[in-house]
Amino acid sequence: MEIEDWKSVGSVAPLLRELRQLGLETNLVELDAFGFTVVPPEKVAPPEFCREVREALERTMLRRYGADGLSEERWSNVNDIQRFMLWEDPIFEKLSYNPAGLGLAEWLLGTDCVLSLCAAWVKGPGEVRTGIHGDYLDPALVAQPEQMNNCNMHYMLTDYTKDDGSISFVPGSHKWRRQVNPDDSRYWADRAVAVEAPAGSMVIWGNHTWHGSYPKKTPGLRMTLQCEYMRRRRQTEEAYRETVTQEALDRNPVRFAGLMDVYSLFPFGKNDWDLDRMGAADPGTKNGQTIDQYRSLFDTEPANGRTTLRPKYDYHYHDGKMTSERNVERAERMKADAKNDKVAAG
Repeated sequence: MEIEDWKSVGSVAPLLRELRQLGLETNLVELDAFGFTVVPPEKVAPPEFCREVREALERTMLRRYGADGLSEERWSNVNDIQRFMLWEDPIFEKLSYNPAGLGLAEWLLGTDCVLSLCAAWVKGPGEVRTGIHGDYLDPALVAQPEQMNNCNMHYMLTDYTKDDGSISFVPGSHKWRRQVNPDDSRYWADRAVAVEAPAGSMVIWGNHTWHGSYPKKTPGLRMTLQCEYMRRRRQTEEAYRETVTQEALDRNPVRFAGLMDVYSLFPFGKNDWDLDRMGAADPGTKNGQTIDQYRSLFDTEPANGRTTLRPKYDYHYHDGKMTSERNVERAERMKADAKNDKVAAG
């Protein structure tokens, strides 16, 4: 079927066209049927990209832990998450908008999703493992709503097998939409399906899917770079909007500014929305999943000044205008934008 820009489905149409170009149709089916999917290296990035990401992570471990930061002894019987990795190396920034990873995240969460965290997992030999759990972020809810709030992408920097301490999944558990209880965790610990895939692969799953990992029985370290994406209205797990620099916005494509959430409507101050800033924002940077707000997964041109840091607002300031005045201004602005769009379309 030829997919056109049908306004009734918003940004789903152009996104699906690009996922087809990437050859990821089967991955979409697997996400729906099983709750997770593995993307092979050839659909993710060239081998040298995986090597560069791993080398950047190794340099980071040496900076953080010193000369023995990569020694097997330090990581023996340890499975540890390394937080706030995004700014450790520009190659990690590039991973956050990898077309395969971001494209599948946008399929699950919407094309205006934001980056919630960028972390690394380093695991050494031993009996340590991750217990079976789900990533739904409100533990108070036993029964979970159908809509996903967040999803994970793990980029494998070493080969994954069961004996290498692979991540594991309970296929179909995303349809149960409930929290894992202690009995569940014990039952599925050695029944979950281990992901076996070479370095350079990606595994993606949504927050409803139960998962864990197996102990690492082989020598050496298991290494992973993780990106977690979030629906825009949720609070991110790491502070990117507050820590991103203009230099980082400039060297990355426009969609990166959207992942950083620097054009968010929220939080409100007394003066309501910053309409001028929102109106001038490029597609892919702000909220909205309409066709006109879609940013191509293949747009990798550096933004170079087209995106800017969020201003420091005085949330207590009010200019004295009534809401009705703002609504009139807003209506006039929308009318002018529609007229300009009509002229541009000929």
